[in-house]
Amino acid sequence: MDRHAVALVLNDIGTLLDLNGADPFRSRAFFSAARAVEWVEGDLADLVRSGELLRVRGIGAATARVVQELVETGVSSMHQELRDRTPDGMIELLAVPGLGARRIYLLHEALGVDGLDALEHAAAAGRVADVPGFGERTQEKIREGVAFVRASIGRRRLPDALTVAQFLVGFLEGVPGVERLKLSGELRRRLETVGGVDVLVATTTADDVLDAFLDLPGLVRAERRGRDAAEARYSDGIELRVRCVPAEAFAAAWVLGTGSEAHAGALRARAAERGLRLAEDGLWRGSARLEAADEVEVYRALELAFVPPELREGRGEVEAAARGELPDLVDYGDLRGCFHCHTTYSDGKATLREMAGAARERGWRYLGIADHSQAAAYAGGLTPERIRAQHREIDQWNAERGGDLWLFKGIEADILPDGRLDYEDLGDAVLGSFDYVVGSVHSSFGQPEAEMTARVRRALGNPHLTFLGHPTGRLLLSRDSFRIDVPAILAAAAERGVAIEINANPRRLELDWRHWPAARRLGIRTAINPDAHTTAGLGDVEFGIGVARKGWLTAADVVNAWDVDEVKAFFGSRRTR
Repeated sequence: MDRHAVALVLNDIGTLLDLNGADPFRSRAFFSAARAVEWVEGDLADLVRSGELLRVRGIGAATARVVQELVETGVSSMHQELRDRTPDGMIELLAVPGLGARRIYLLHEALGVDGLDALEHAAAAGRVADVPGFGERTQEKIREGVAFVRASIGRRRLPDALTVAQFLVGFLEGVPGVERLKLSGELRRRLETVGGVDVLVATTTADDVLDAFLDLPGLVRAERRGRDAAEARYSDGIELRVRCVPAEAFAAAWVLGTGSEAHAGALRARAAERGLRLAEDGLWRGSARLEAADEVEVYRALELAFVPPELREGRGEVEAAARGELPDLVDYGDLRGCFHCHTTYSDGKATLREMAGAARERGWRYLGIADHSQAAAYAGGLTPERIRAQHREIDQWNAERGGDLWLFKGIEADILPDGRLDYEDLGDAVLGSFDYVVGSVHSSFGQPEAEMTARVRRALGNPHLTFLGHPTGRLLLSRDSFRIDVPAILAAAAERGVAIEINANPRRLELDWRHWPAARRLGIRTAINPDAHTTAGLGDVEFGIGVARKGWLTAADVVNAWDVDEVKAFFGSRRTR
């Protein structure tokens, strides 16, 4: 058992301990040990044999014993014991937003809640609110969360699925007989939520690879699917699927395994029109399998340009590839900064200079600071006096270091319930002092569609507004979008020259990629903004890149892929609108 598999088990033990009400320090020890094992240098078995494992930071005596048992036997008696005494339904409750293992234990102890049905009935009867530490508001959120889980059962946000995928891929790469291994399916297409982790393996020993996968501790309902595939549910509920093919069929299987059913169907139809057969065992002409070393050669055999994985959704990409009209999609390397991040001036966790330093370390040329406006008092929104203090600090930075990293003065101004921007009543003195303004809805989400649409349209008419922030207010797998007429908002933004951000926070990932082809046709620009509250949060732009690519966007469509002088000119044109 390699370190990736050991880390999976340690993580699972930590979660199971929390579900069973163990001392929080015990569960934290296993979570810490999982991280330590995942990143430890050297062979894990050697570290166990030599006793050096106990010198690894994050590993204690109790966790070391579990690691030793896993390395020597492939199983953990502690893990198995915890798994046996934990109802499956309690594990499924981990998917309910905001609940967490500790709270699940409290509900189990107080109300006997052991699954979704029991939780739903207890919340409907008002009994959850009576449990200490919960209350009416939490009870209502739980009721909403249960509804979301039922509607999206088994789905996970993209970064959560990627974490599990990293463990699984790391484990499988160490299995003898694996020649090549790649992620496929929804995860490779960078959908905002995914129904599982799909892995394609090139091997001549499928039975051995699949047996190793099915023996991975922490799996639930693990089973073979024919002679070349297997699937299982990981302990947190996410589906894991492994398919094995011979190396000569890998490229074709990867194309089909990545694409949606609509994309794969279009490719099969195109192959048939050309006397070919595209299948998971290869691309065939009669009884002869055509050589295809990679996906590019598969698409070329179908007389198509290569279709990037993010576009393989059956939304006209095959036809565009046939015409040679696929766009040159924006990539992470195109980004030169971002414009929506928070500092300790409002609710951020890092100072202005710390955020600027982190941006410079990423090789960015500029960074926009957009703390909350004063209407967001709960988030430490900035008064005019605080704005002036922040602007003095930004001016000082630019005077000293602007040649390396330029700081733009921004604000995330609340769009008030009547459509005014925060500070609007103060005239141009405040809003006019910023290089740019992000306008966002943070309140009154329950307004009727017509009212919400009119509210946002009014804000779009404010000449100071540069970007519309997280424009539908959704929180993936937690809160649905507020009711708003998106096509009407796109038309208004295009008419008034307002850009719409792609909020790259993985809980948001909006404006949804499905709207971006229409927005692009209207000439609407975007910025891929992380909405970062920490220095590490700046890295969330990577998830926003996936949204932009799925939306058919190029670097020319993305303001933060422009150089600093172009950005200054764009902001200047907005301010003189």
